[in-house]
Amino acid sequence: MDTQVGCWKAPYSAETIARFGPSKDLSPAGGDVLLIRSRPLPASPSVTRAECIPLTELVRDLRARFPGSPVALWIPDGPPEHVIELVRAATSASVRAILGGPAADPGRLRDQLTYPQGLSTFVMRWASDAGYLPPGTVQQEVHALLDAPPSVRTLQRLAIHRHEAARTWRGRLQQFGLPTPRAWLGLSHALHIAFFMQRNSNESLQRLSEQLGMQTVAQMSQQFKRVFGIPPGDVRDLLGAEPLLHRWFSTRLRR
Repeated sequence: MDTQVGCWKAPYSAETIARFGPSKDLSPAGGDVLLIRSRPLPASPSVTRAECIPLTELVRDLRARFPGSPVALWIPDGPPEHVIELVRAATSASVRAILGGPAADPGRLRDQLTYPQGLSTFVMRWASDAGYLPPGTVQQEVHALLDAPPSVRTLQRLAIHRHEAARTWRGRLQQFGLPTPRAWLGLSHALHIAFFMQRNSNESLQRLSEQLGMQTVAQMSQQFKRVFGIPPGDVRDLLGAEPLLHRWFSTRLRR
């Protein structure tokens, strides 16, 4: 497979994809999406499979080097077995955006990078690849906290639903040196709001705050500054969870 990577820059239109090349030549700006383009190898002796990095290793390398940049896969064409192999590898690596066809569709990119389903699995895999958590870290408590509905804002409410004492959850996370349950719940809730804002990035902050049931933009601003350290306008103009996760983890866990 001929695999190269380009930087997809805001506002993520078809015209803002930088030239594709080897991943070692990348120098993305903050928030740029790293778009992996993979095509079948041409029938040429100048290109060998030994020169191609497996997709899962490439994704892990990109996250380690550029943890604040979302990684997406674009498969322009190829035989069915080529496409199936790539999709399986991308799914295994928890790549959240997979595009197909002769042109990379910005709408499909935005839809997939702001889709909240499967959030906990992605966060834990990303944190491991980015060097914030040891490989293979699996904490069912963290998965439950991240996958809690946005309406669940307290550990006590979630613990009752799970039939387990809240202090037991706190103790387990503390034992592994992980952030508190309250911090994980705050991250989950803030990410759901961020995804909604990113999906509706053309709306004003006031209109978004009203749709989210917040009385003022200031209320939303307080939440984002507390969780991510940046104002709502910056959150709206980013794409995907990675830029926000990088800021959240970097203030709580060392790489």
